[in-house]
Amino acid sequence: MFKSLAATAAALILAAVPVSMARAQLLDQLKSVGGELAGGGGIPSVTQASPGNLAGVLQYCVQNNYLGGGAASSVEDSLLRTVTGGGSNSSFQAGSGGLLETGNGQNFGLGGGGLKQEIVQQVCNQVLAHAKSLL
Repeated sequence: MFKSLAATAAALILAAVPVSMARAQLLDQLKSVGGELAGGGGIPSVTQASPGNLAGVLQYCVQNNYLGGGAASSVEDSLLRTVTGGGSNSSFQAGSGGLLETGNGQNFGLGGGGLKQEIVQQVCNQVLAHAKSLL
């Protein structure tokens, strides 16, 4: 009887481990996204980003399939023509690496998966709309 009870308890514990791990991973994702958004309470503002950074973010968004290449690439090219140093500009490099400059020395990282992908999609759309308004 004791062996049966111990075996049942062990089986229940082992069955709960993957669920606990999945919950922990989900909580980590939520904390990550929440922490990055805590300052603005939602989608980060794109209006403080320089034209070079916007062009770089557009490149990142196209390369990671958040935006189609046609219009976004055209806007990126147009913005890059106005940027000193073009593709070697440090703000462009940061943007193409997935960092949106949100002002006051702050950045919003576009990398990551899970729940954050929906937010990144919205950010990419806002970057494209704002970049078009600058042309």
